[in-house]
Amino acid sequence: MNRDTTTAGLGLLRQHRTILLLAGEADWTAARAREVVSARPDLTPVWLTHRPLAPKTHPLRDAIGLLGQDLDLLIYDAHSGFDPDAFGAATGAIRGGGLLILLTPPLDNWSHRPDPEAERIAVWPHAADAVSGRFLARLVRVLLADPHLHLVQQFEPLLLPRWEGAGGKGAERFLTAQKQTSHSGRSPPSPQPLSREGRGAKTTDQAAAVEAILKTAHGRARRPLVLTAHRGRGKSAALGLAAGRLLIDGERMILVTAPRRAAVVSLFRHAEALTASQSKSTERLVFLSPDTIVADPPVADLLLVDEAAAIPTPLLERLLVQYPRIVFATTVHGYEGTGRGFEIRFRATLDHLTPDWRALRLDTPIRWAPDDPLEALSFRALLLDAAPADAGQLTTAMPSTCRAERLDRDQLALDEPTLRELFGLLVLAHYQTRPLDLRMLLDGPNVRVYVLRHGAHVAATLLAAEEGGFMDAGLREAIFMGRRRPRGHLLPQTLSAHAGLADAPRYRYLRVIRIAVHPALSRRGLGGMLLRRLRQDALDEGIDLLGASFGATPDLLAFWGRCGYRPVQIGTSRNAASGEQAAVVLDATTETGARFAAQAQRRLARRLPVLLAGPLRALDPVIVVALLRALPAPSGQTGEGADGDPDESRDELNAFAAGHRTLEATLPALTDFVHDRLQPALESGIIAPDDAALLIAAIRQFRPMHELIRLFGSQGRDAILTRLRGVIRSMME
Repeated sequence: MNRDTTTAGLGLLRQHRTILLLAGEADWTAARAREVVSARPDLTPVWLTHRPLAPKTHPLRDAIGLLGQDLDLLIYDAHSGFDPDAFGAATGAIRGGGLLILLTPPLDNWSHRPDPEAERIAVWPHAADAVSGRFLARLVRVLLADPHLHLVQQFEPLLLPRWEGAGGKGAERFLTAQKQTSHSGRSPPSPQPLSREGRGAKTTDQAAAVEAILKTAHGRARRPLVLTAHRGRGKSAALGLAAGRLLIDGERMILVTAPRRAAVVSLFRHAEALTASQSKSTERLVFLSPDTIVADPPVADLLLVDEAAAIPTPLLERLLVQYPRIVFATTVHGYEGTGRGFEIRFRATLDHLTPDWRALRLDTPIRWAPDDPLEALSFRALLLDAAPADAGQLTTAMPSTCRAERLDRDQLALDEPTLRELFGLLVLAHYQTRPLDLRMLLDGPNVRVYVLRHGAHVAATLLAAEEGGFMDAGLREAIFMGRRRPRGHLLPQTLSAHAGLADAPRYRYLRVIRIAVHPALSRRGLGGMLLRRLRQDALDEGIDLLGASFGATPDLLAFWGRCGYRPVQIGTSRNAASGEQAAVVLDATTETGARFAAQAQRRLARRLPVLLAGPLRALDPVIVVALLRALPAPSGQTGEGADGDPDESRDELNAFAAGHRTLEATLPALTDFVHDRLQPALESGIIAPDDAALLIAAIRQFRPMHELIRLFGSQGRDAILTRLRGVIRSMME
C-alpha cells in the first residue's frame, strides 16, 4: 500500500513535522532512506542505527542526548531495535517542518521477528526470543491508523507528494516546499507585544513564564513557582531567559539542577545568548546535581529545578525547605518522569510547606505548529497521554464493589481503554514511569499484571515479576560472590550479594514492581486487596515469598507492614532513583519461605547496630525506629550467618578479600573478624602496625573514605579497598 501523500507538502508549509515510514527488509529500507537523504544535501541527517548506514551514525542509546537539539531530518532504524524511550526522546528533537524517516521490518510480521531491543527485556533464563511481540503489534496498529503518516512498503515506488523519482517534478515540489519552510523559520502563533522582562520570548505563554520566574526571584520568599508544559513549548528556554535577565540586572547567584546535565543545555544556551548581548557573564549560573545540593547546600538567590518530575519527591522536599526562592519546571509527558504525576504527588508537600505556591502552564508550541502530527503519533504510540479513569466514575469504589483479576496480556494489548487507564495510573503513581515501561508491561517474560475493576474502569493496578528458583548451586555461589548477576532477579540477588544470604536465589519469589491506586481512592484498602489476590496466587502455585524493594520512608514501611511484609534488608547507600536507602520486605507463603524470611530478619537485626554506626549513620532515625519495631531482638554476633553459622560469615569475608563484595555490605562480618583476630595477627607479625591502624580506622571507627585517603596517603578509594582486601586476605590465610 502506498498511501496518498498529497497533503505532505502542505504539512511542511504549516510547520508540521512529516512522518515517512519505510517498511520492508533491512537493505531495502536503508537504500530508500539514502535516496531521500541524498535529495536534501542542504540538511544534516541524524541516523539512529546500529548499522553502518552512513559515514556518521548514532546508536539508539544516544537518543537521550538529542534532547534540546534542533533536527531537520532524523532517520530512526527500527531494524536495530525499537526502544520506546529513544524514539520518544529523538522525535522530540525534530523541529517544525522537519522530517522523520522510520525504517521498520515488513509491518505484517514485524512483531514476530527478533528485535535487538528484546535483550533488555529478557530475564534469565529466557532468551530474547521469549519476549513477546505485543508492544510491536500494537505499535503497528497505531501506525496504520494514523491519517498523517506517509507509508511506503517494499516493492512500492517511493512516492512523497507526487514523488516521481529523485529528479521528478513532484519531488521538486516536495523539496521546494520543505526547503521554504526549513529556511523561513518557525511559524507558531505570533506573540503579542511583550514586556521588557519577556523580550526574547517567542509566545505570550513563554513571556508569561519568564515574568513569573522573575517575580519569584524578586518577590516574597516561600512562594515557589511550578511550570508545566508539553515538549516543544519553550519551558527550559524560559528558565534560561529569566536567568539571563537576572544576571544582567545584578549580581545574583543562581543554582540550576536537573536529573542530568544534558537536560539543561537549552537553559544555559538561552541564558548565555542573552547575557552575551549585554556583555555579561554567566559564571554565577551554576549547575549541580540534586543530591549534591542536598548534601551540602550552596548559598543561592534562586534555585531553578528543571525536569522536576524525574527527581524523587524526598529530594524535592529537601530542596523546597533549603531554598526560599525556587522554580520547579517539568514536562507534562516526559521521558524521565511525568509532570501530571508530579503535580499530584508533590501538591500536598507544596500545600503544607509553601501554601502560597503558584502554578503556570505553557500550552502554545514553539518548536512546531499546533496539532502537529508527529506529536500526536508519539502520544498514541507511547501512551504519553494515558490518563486514569475520571474520578467521578469511581466515587463508590470500595473493596466490596471491586473485583481483582489477573489480566491476560494478549487481551490487554487489544483493550486500549483498559491499557490507557492502567498505564495512566502508573504514570501518576511513580515518578520514573517511562515509555519503556509500557513495553516491559506488555512483553516482559516474567511480568504479571493485576487490576481492580470497578464496573468497566480500573481503580488500582499491580505489576509483579517472577524471580528466583536458582537450583544450580554453582550459579548461586557465583551470585553470592558477586561474579554473576542474572538479569531480572532483583530480590534474590540483593539478598544474596548484599545481605549475605547465600541461599536466597534458591527460593521462588513474586516481586511487586509497581502498585498504584487511583488518587481519588486512597485509604480505602484497595492496595491491600490487590496484594491479597497476589498472595492467593502465590499460595496456589507454591511460590515461596512475596516481596518488594523501594526507597525506605516511614509511610511506605508502615504500608507494607500493615500488609504483612517485614523488612529483611536495608541498603547502605542512597538509591540513585529514589534518593533513599532501598529497603527489601518479604511475606512468606510456604513453610520453607517462612523459615528463610525469619532467618533473614534475624540476620538484619544482628547487622543493623554496626550499619547504623557506620554507613547508615545518616539514616533518618524515624526510619530506624520503624525497622526496629518490625525486627526481632538481636542475638548472636553481628557477622554470623542467618542461623548464626560462622561459615557463612567466612564466605562473605572470602568474597570481600577476592574483590567481589563491597566494604559496606561486608562490614558486620568484618567487624567481628577484626575484633577477634586483629591483636593475634599483630602480635604474630602477620600484619604491620600501619595495616592494623587502617583496619581500626575503617572497620572499628567507621571513618569515611575521604578521611582514610587523607590519613593513609592513598591515591583514592580503589587503593584503600585494595589494601584492605589484601590485609584481610593475609589474616585469613
